[in-house]
Amino acid sequence: MIRYAINRILIVIPLLLALSVLLFLYVHAVPGDPIAGMLGPNGSPELIAQLRAERGLDRPLYVQYWDWISGLAQGDLGISLISGQQITPVVINRIPATFQLTFVSLFFTVLIGLPAGFLAGKYRGSWIDKILSPAALLGLSMPVFWIGTLLILILAVQLRWLPTGGYIPFAQSPVDSLRLTLMPALALGIHLSPFLARMVRATTIELQQEQFVVQARMKGLRSRTITYRYLLRNAIVPVLVVLGLQLGTLLGGQVIVEQLFNWPGVGRLLVEGAIQRDYLMVQSLILVVATIYVIVNLGVELLHAWLDPRVRL
Repeated sequence: MIRYAINRILIVIPLLLALSVLLFLYVHAVPGDPIAGMLGPNGSPELIAQLRAERGLDRPLYVQYWDWISGLAQGDLGISLISGQQITPVVINRIPATFQLTFVSLFFTVLIGLPAGFLAGKYRGSWIDKILSPAALLGLSMPVFWIGTLLILILAVQLRWLPTGGYIPFAQSPVDSLRLTLMPALALGIHLSPFLARMVRATTIELQQEQFVVQARMKGLRSRTITYRYLLRNAIVPVLVVLGLQLGTLLGGQVIVEQLFNWPGVGRLLVEGAIQRDYLMVQSLILVVATIYVIVNLGVELLHAWLDPRVRL
C-alpha cells in the first residue's frame, strides 16, 4: 500500500508542473491587454507602458513564469494586475463560503442520491425502480441554473420560506447563514444526486448477483441482515469515489450557482478576474482549483485502494 501511494504521489508532481506551464501559456495567449482594459479609452500609451512595467508585464514570459511559480511554492499567489492587492488574502476570504456550500451540497447529494439509487437497485423492475430510475434520468437532463431558478420561484417568491440569495458568515449568525445556504446547496444536490443514484443502483444490482449474497440468501439470513451487512456496506466504496470527484468539482466553485444566488465563492472570483482580464488572478485561481481537485482525487484513489486491495493490483 505504501509503495502504491508513493507511486501515485510521484505522478501528481510532474502533472501539476506541466499543468502550470500550459495554464500560464494559455492565459497569456488570450487577446487583450489588461492594463489597457483597466484604463479604458482615456489611457495614454505612456501611462499604459508605465503600469505594465510596474506590474511586470514587460518582462519575458519565462521570467514572469518563474516569479509566479516560485511565489506559489511559498504560498504567495501574487498581486492582482487590476487592483494591485495581494491575491492570497482575497482567496482566503472566499474559501469559507466555498467550503460551506460544498459540504452542505454533498449532504443533500447523499441524502437524495444514496437511498434513491439503493432502493431502485434492490427492487429492480418494481414500481419503485420504475419511478426512481426515470426521475434520475430527468434530473441528469435538468441544468443547474433551471433548478436554482425554480427553487427561487417556489421557496422564495411563492412560499417565502427562504431568502433569494446572499451570504452571511457562519460565525456571525449560524441560523441566517444556513438559511442562505439551503437553496444553492439544494440546487447543487438535486443536480448532482442523479449521477450518484445511477451509480449506486448499478452497484447494488451487481452486488445482488455476487456469490456471497446468493449464499447468504441460501443460508436463510434475514433480508435486513443481507441489506445492511452485505449490500449497503459494499455499495459504499463506489459512492466514496463518486463523492470524491464531486467534492473536487464543488471545491473548484460552482460559477452558475454562485452567480444566481449572489454567493461569494471561489468560482465567482474566477469569473470576475476573467472579465477584468486579470491574468495573475485567473491563472493562480485555476491552478489552486486544479491542485485541490488533483489532491482530492488522489486521496479518494488511495482510500479506494485501501478499502479494495484489488485496485492495487
